[in-house]
Amino acid sequence: MTTPTRREALLGIGTAAGLGVAGCLDAPTDGGGNGTDEPPGTDPGETPGEETPTDQPDPPNDGPVERVGDRAVAIGLPAESAAPRWARDAASGTDQLVGYVTRFDSPAGVQWVLEDLREGPERSAAIREFVDETDFGDATLLYVGSVGPNTCYARLEVRDVRVESDAITGTATAVDTSRGDVGCAEAITYPAALVRVSGDDLPAGTAFTVRNGWGDAATLDGTDPLIDPATLPGRIRPPTDPPAEPDALRCSADDFERHPAWFGEADVAYGSIGADGAGDGSETHDDDAAPPDPAFALRARGPEGSDDSLRFERGETVSIDLVNVAGRTLTTGNRHKYALQVRTSEGWTDVRGARGDPARFEYTDEGVGHPPGEGFEWALELTEDGVVEGHPLADRLTVCPDLQPGRYRFAYWGVPGGAVAVTFDFLG
Repeated sequence: MTTPTRREALLGIGTAAGLGVAGCLDAPTDGGGNGTDEPPGTDPGETPGEETPTDQPDPPNDGPVERVGDRAVAIGLPAESAAPRWARDAASGTDQLVGYVTRFDSPAGVQWVLEDLREGPERSAAIREFVDETDFGDATLLYVGSVGPNTCYARLEVRDVRVESDAITGTATAVDTSRGDVGCAEAITYPAALVRVSGDDLPAGTAFTVRNGWGDAATLDGTDPLIDPATLPGRIRPPTDPPAEPDALRCSADDFERHPAWFGEADVAYGSIGADGAGDGSETHDDDAAPPDPAFALRARGPEGSDDSLRFERGETVSIDLVNVAGRTLTTGNRHKYALQVRTSEGWTDVRGARGDPARFEYTDEGVGHPPGEGFEWALELTEDGVVEGHPLADRLTVCPDLQPGRYRFAYWGVPGGAVAVTFDFLG
């Protein structure tokens, strides 16, 4: 069978709606009965209790906890025919779907896995109990997922999990659980497992070798994004040159103090920023480019139905979206820690400031958790009053001088290790 491309795999899930977890066509639909008065698991005329061959698939490993290493145990997740988040938004350039690995060092990080479980079955309760019993003070959880060509690939076999000096290693293989001549529904299936590794000296690295149902394998380090930044709506920068570059901003008020920038130019990442603050720092890099371990992505967009040229007239609204694209919950500062700057002949300058003696720019030091796919949204009306409306310092912030035509930058500095930015053009 030919290995599907990412596109073919995503299209293939549409045929799988409503299929069971094991998914083999010969499987009984009444919980194991054989349509006779004989006990389940026997054929007519056989003596109950005798071992008999079966053409049914092994049950998915979605309940019992299995030891998979000296310091590791695993529990299988239900093999789904609907694509999980990592398969729906696989990173651009990923032609073959092999699998996905991510690591959780807190109970908050694993919540998206639990949210994606189908409610009701006993396996969901067992999985939740497995997570609840994890002491993240001396253990870590790994999510490992892969893909198979049909619904009989209902199990992810995790083996040989070890704690090496620099990484947690192991293998995971999508397994065909059918026996004999069994017909399996032709629908892409996604088996997965949670792996708990214990120890107070666990290395930060991860290196899991994952093999899909077609035999393709890759060693994954747990840093791939859960959501591909390239799939997000909006843009990082306008596709055209700036309309103007104003002279250095000067305010006529003697007591005006300009809003400071609490980051350096070397710390600015455009479009995406890594978990450690890494970014390429370039204003001109490809919109599809992202750091090796993207954590947050930032995009600017116009009103619904606009052409996303990111060119705005006075009074129009620019929308900014910050999204956690990683496979774990991440923390930022509050939503108000951003700079709104215009590029002048002297460089990037915030258009806002305050009057008073002294002018104060105070922000609370708090952490806000963002599950995967969530974050902050801003809507800035491009007027002098609109760009400060709703800000906690709005009673003292003012724009001076008035907004000038040019290229503007929104830089959010509440992310760890730097600031993530997008640009847009104001035509006046």
